[in-house]
Amino acid sequence: MNLHPYRLLPLALALLAACQNTVISRPSSVALPAAFDHAQNARNSADIAQWWQQWRDPVLDALIERGLQQNYDIAIARSRLEEARAVARLAQADLGPKVGASATFMRMDARIDNPLNDRARDGLGRYPQAAALNRDHFTLEGSSLSGGLNAAWEPDIFGQKRSDADAARYAALGAQEQAYGAQLLVAGDIATHYLQARAAQSRQRAAERSIAVLKRLTDYVQSRFQAGHLSAYEIEQARAQLSAAQARESTLTAEYAAHVRAIAVLTGHVPQTFRLAESHSDLLDKLPEAPGGHTPQGMVERRPDIRAAAAQVQAYAARLASARADLLPRFSINFLGQGMIGIDGERSLSGWSSLLSVGLQVPLLTNGRIQANIDAADARLKTALLQYDRTLLQALAEVDTAYHNQNALVRQNALLVQAHRQTDKQAADAEKLFRYGGKTLDNVLTARLHEIQAQENLIAAQLARAQTLVGLYKALGGGWQGVVGE
Repeated sequence: MNLHPYRLLPLALALLAACQNTVISRPSSVALPAAFDHAQNARNSADIAQWWQQWRDPVLDALIERGLQQNYDIAIARSRLEEARAVARLAQADLGPKVGASATFMRMDARIDNPLNDRARDGLGRYPQAAALNRDHFTLEGSSLSGGLNAAWEPDIFGQKRSDADAARYAALGAQEQAYGAQLLVAGDIATHYLQARAAQSRQRAAERSIAVLKRLTDYVQSRFQAGHLSAYEIEQARAQLSAAQARESTLTAEYAAHVRAIAVLTGHVPQTFRLAESHSDLLDKLPEAPGGHTPQGMVERRPDIRAAAAQVQAYAARLASARADLLPRFSINFLGQGMIGIDGERSLSGWSSLLSVGLQVPLLTNGRIQANIDAADARLKTALLQYDRTLLQALAEVDTAYHNQNALVRQNALLVQAHRQTDKQAADAEKLFRYGGKTLDNVLTARLHEIQAQENLIAAQLARAQTLVGLYKALGGGWQGVVGE
């Protein structure tokens, strides 16, 4: 039977209608709990997209907003996302046909010597029709314009190209989640360094108070020694306490400066010229409550690292489907059309030719290469699924640990606030008793040192609670916005 090439088009279209991609499902083995174990006391807002705004500190708000716009880690993640999206568009474009056109202009101007001898020329010259062959040379002149159209298409009958496109698309989604994760980490890091900088300032003020009290105590002990009431042991003890307090105070300035430099880098500032603005908010003393209303399912849907791991699983599943499709036949359709037009007059040649072909390629002997590629793709998918389950378990543990620690630190902070009030009252009472002769000056100063130590303990506990709260926001997946495109 003689089939014209154009009659194969309906067959090709029918094969195209059967195109479908292979879907491979690999569910997670982790069963999500219904709720977090230690979240029952959390009653604050469930909106954690911009959790730092609940802290009521304009300086912190401005720093985080600038960091989300100027941080280099976020910029790098966005650049990688642009690359991944371009690769996904490239894979998607491979599904369609490729069409190209070509055009050539040709000008010929040639002089050819007559190869006939004189006798042959004389003989041919007797005939008018062949008189032109009696010349010494021939001149060939002419111009022509030729063009062509070519098209090639490989119908995705068994979904290999669709699987490749899906893999690239899921890889781009993973890159997008990494960009969101970069926002989350930057917001948390800025807040953490800001909290530590403010805590260092509070500790520095407490250290200055402590040094001032210890200087008075040292002078008092020196006077008592000179009066013969105390020994040199008490003097050395007071001096040692003063030296230790001065040593602690000397490191707080460097600690504060280190956190400020870290904030500068995170917000895209030059560290040498960046200065941290003063804040009128007592951030550590007025921390918000822990966010409530969150469930494990909501955490899975929000955390960028879990979403990125899920996208990676889907990408490797699509690559496995693509590898399996190598076992199946591949079809191709090619079209080539060429034409030439002479532009030197009526006698110039012109014409058109075309060719349509439909091809079929079937793997017969591959020495196990296709199966090896399938096995490797299947192993990568299993690894990705295991990594997803590990990420999920770690996330569940992080949230419950943060909630548990937050509850414990709230109770600890309340007790330390009470302890600080008590020691402050004791110091005030000692001063009153000293004025009426009921206490000596060293008793008053010692009571004040106890109050300062209680304040330093409270600052450390407040910082720990604040850092744990930041960790809870991060564990729940807060701190990013969809600003890099969906």
